[in-house]
Amino acid sequence: MIKHIHLDVCDSTQDVLKEQTRAVNETLLVSTNKQVKGRGRGQNTWEDLPGTLCFSLEVKPHQTMSFTALEISLLVAQFFELEGMKLGLKWPNDLWNLNKKKCGGILVQGGDSRLIAGIGINLFSDDPLFGGVYPSSFELDKKAWSLKIAEYILTQRYTHTEALRRDWELRCCHVGKAVTISEGKDVFEGIFKGLGEFGEAILSTKAGDKKIFNGTLRII
Repeated sequence: MIKHIHLDVCDSTQDVLKEQTRAVNETLLVSTNKQVKGRGRGQNTWEDLPGTLCFSLEVKPHQTMSFTALEISLLVAQFFELEGMKLGLKWPNDLWNLNKKKCGGILVQGGDSRLIAGIGINLFSDDPLFGGVYPSSFELDKKAWSLKIAEYILTQRYTHTEALRRDWELRCCHVGKAVTISEGKDVFEGIFKGLGEFGEAILSTKAGDKKIFNGTLRII
């Protein structure tokens, strides 16, 4: 059972969710019409545009915890496939539209048994730096869309990591392509082969295969 809290404006849906209490059989969902201090991975921020969904959902970790954000991004992509819109996945936690522009991102935080998935999705966007799932704007009920996506995520969770890894790689927009991954001051270049056993990126480099667990990926 989902306990859904929808706000007109908030700083961060993740922060609001952390403050809530719930019954044993409830799952918390916090959505908003406008988020003013959204966070991305690392020190990044998430800009809330008119066509943006911003919501946070309490989730159980995947059986391999480091795959949880990858799983949530895959499930979001699958949701929109059912809606007739194909999205690509970019390691580690981004969603791209057909024009190869970022239209969504996932940030998972929390402890061993209670994780919070912060989800930002541009359903439509006129910002030249970002894409939208849909090519044009429409009347948007952010509360209803957030609940619909959350329900899909909660009912379609993966039970096997190998199936998750296979399906993620099938939707990845840069498998087999030359990429760079920046991790702190280090920059690694190679061919993106896929995901390792913990969700890390596997790069084929001149020095051999390299495992990278965190960083910013760019397609060359």
